[in-house]
Amino acid sequence: MPNVLACVALTALAGCGGRTTTASSSDAQIAAQIRASAKKRELERERRARAGDATRLARTTTVQDGESLPAGSAEIDGTSRSPAATQSAPPGRLLSAADGESFARLGATLQGQEGIAVSTLGIDPTVSRTGALRSGVAWSTGKTPVAMAAIVAGVGTQTDLTQAITASDNTAAERLWTALGGGARAAAAATAQLRASGDRRTIIEARRLRNGYTAFGQTNWLLTDQARFTAGMACTNAGAQVLGLMNEVVAGQRWGLGSTGNEAQFKGGWGPGLTPGNGDGWLDRQMGVLTIKGRPIAVAIATTARDHATGTRDLTTIARWVASHVDVEHAPRRPAC
Repeated sequence: MPNVLACVALTALAGCGGRTTTASSSDAQIAAQIRASAKKRELERERRARAGDATRLARTTTVQDGESLPAGSAEIDGTSRSPAATQSAPPGRLLSAADGESFARLGATLQGQEGIAVSTLGIDPTVSRTGALRSGVAWSTGKTPVAMAAIVAGVGTQTDLTQAITASDNTAAERLWTALGGGARAAAAATAQLRASGDRRTIIEARRLRNGYTAFGQTNWLLTDQARFTAGMACTNAGAQVLGLMNEVVAGQRWGLGSTGNEAQFKGGWGPGLTPGNGDGWLDRQMGVLTIKGRPIAVAIATTARDHATGTRDLTTIARWVASHVDVEHAPRRPAC
């Protein structure tokens, strides 16, 4: 199209394409040619949109540690590369640029926004992320560091620990929170468990920001940081105990990572969407360890939807995509603690 524009712009001087425009050509004729060229470009853009170009559909592509990149590229060892140059994930990464495009196509079939973050197990692993949704409130996934803090402090009962994780019982989790001192004291204890497992940024919320919901559930938690925390849980005694409980989630909550056909330890969270009251529906998320071909990986997934039922169904679709696309060839069989 640039050649067409150049041709139109030069017609008054010497013409383009073989026919010289004479001095009798009017400004109106030239303006008409410019409008026709612009209309042609507009029609071409509409044609491409209808064709569903895969690259233009990608709301975000595979990146590392939560950094956004232009659609159709991937960050490999700090270098932006095209999907053609990165068809498989290099050692240390679990997703390729091609996976990013595949996930974008999957996301186009779902209702809201979605995102994933994955890594190998251990302290401070490389985290790969894709999808438009990068963060959100923790909801009941925030019960995991609270349970770990209670184990370390030696407070609360085993029944409350079990119920808080396996059944996502809010009353049981609130008792653990109170046993830790509540408020800022409990938040500091839970935040310390995030740090012990490798999440260097997240701070557990100490205040009850929304009536009727837990304080710790209001923690803003990036998917990349949640994946990093999950990856390091096996490296602490408290984390290993909570992972054991995450292996016993009740039947009614075994969607998402619990429905891939692979061994999984996981915890879900759900509640009003990103901006409650503005028609944003629900935010559903999960964190956990998924074992694929004998190799465990840390996973954090999330989606927005009109209601909880739709969100959990979409999380199951996303989790199954993870199980079939993550490159576990170079993933170690044991955590790198």
